[in-house]
Amino acid sequence: MKNTDTATTTNTATLEAETQIQVQAQPQQQERLEAAKAGLQAFGQHYDYDVSYLEALMEASPGAFFAFEGAMHASRFKKAAPVELLALVKITALRTEDCGPCTELSIKMGREAGVPDAIMRGALHGGKGLSPEHLEIYEFARAVTTNEEMDPEMLPRLEARWGREVMAELGLAIVGARIYPTMKRALGHAKSCSLIPGLLA
Repeated sequence: MKNTDTATTTNTATLEAETQIQVQAQPQQQERLEAAKAGLQAFGQHYDYDVSYLEALMEASPGAFFAFEGAMHASRFKKAAPVELLALVKITALRTEDCGPCTELSIKMGREAGVPDAIMRGALHGGKGLSPEHLEIYEFARAVTTNEEMDPEMLPRLEARWGREVMAELGLAIVGARIYPTMKRALGHAKSCSLIPGLLA
């Protein structure tokens, strides 16, 4: 009987402790949500970008939003890769995904980072006007995003030219760019590139 009473007391104490932790965590989560929402709104205003799909995700499931937020940070990672290559692969991926607003946003961010319009225009128009080095990066990104068969010598050639670290970052950039159109479609917020006029025409 004594052992049963001890176990009951222990279980009760554990439950009370867990409840107290949950109660303490609620205000912290609310503060985190408010900070995230303010950050989204500031980002949307700065780039004239509709963040309503992210707000909808946050409202539907804060946990899912915070998990997605981690992927958002990964999509912005940069260490060794030149900004023009990152912009080139991101725009190529987004154009393939047919997400107009995301493509437009990537162009704005590319311009802000000093990426020449000619490179971004090439990503939008099938590689037209790109230098041979940039064209091969475009073809690499295109093959990755469309699951096309890739020249078996392409990746070794690109790694020899740019380095494995750069190519790893470009791969992460491609993956990161594609999560936004996918989430938009999942939440019913998708908008085709064909509906966005003047994308570096």
